[in-house]
Amino acid sequence: MFSKSNNADRKRARDRRPNKQPEKKRKQRREIKLLGGLAAGVIGGIVATWVLDKYQEGALQATRRVENAVDADPVLSRQQEDQLRSQQRAHAEAAKRIAKSTFGKSLNRKQRRKAAPIVHYAVGALAGGAYGFAVEILPVVRRGYGTGYSNLLFLGGSEAVLPWFNLGTRQKIPRSMRTNGLSAPLIYGAVLETTRRVLRWFL
Repeated sequence: MFSKSNNADRKRARDRRPNKQPEKKRKQRREIKLLGGLAAGVIGGIVATWVLDKYQEGALQATRRVENAVDADPVLSRQQEDQLRSQQRAHAEAAKRIAKSTFGKSLNRKQRRKAAPIVHYAVGALAGGAYGFAVEILPVVRRGYGTGYSNLLFLGGSEAVLPWFNLGTRQKIPRSMRTNGLSAPLIYGAVLETTRRVLRWFL
């Protein structure tokens, strides 16, 4: 009789004990979701950076063809070239700073020129990763199909992203040189969000 009573008491105590297993599983699922968002954002940032590069190169070539066709002075194409050179200088400066702080030595001009694209894509990946991670916590970040985030990020040109990571100096770009000032953030943001959404189906 006493044995049955003790068994019943132990069973009731087990039933009252909080079950931590579901909470642990929820936490694991949450962590996996955040990591999946981060990975999708990083890949999306790289893809968006590549697409944006191709767009800017294509826009420059198209402008040159139009100027040649109408026999006009290459004013607009020069502005586009100046903008691209300004971006490259910002990335080269960032590469120089990274090398100086990491290895304690500076890069020569040739080394900076080679390192600039790496910095360019690394910044795109970091920005995309931050976006992908943030979306998992605050879905409102996706507002405007990613273009709201990219507009804040660019602030008038892709070289403006670098000071956010303390990798370059903020440069003031004349309004006349901002030939892609509106389209570049829209393209980066839209491609970033599209790539992120596709990858989140698998990650």
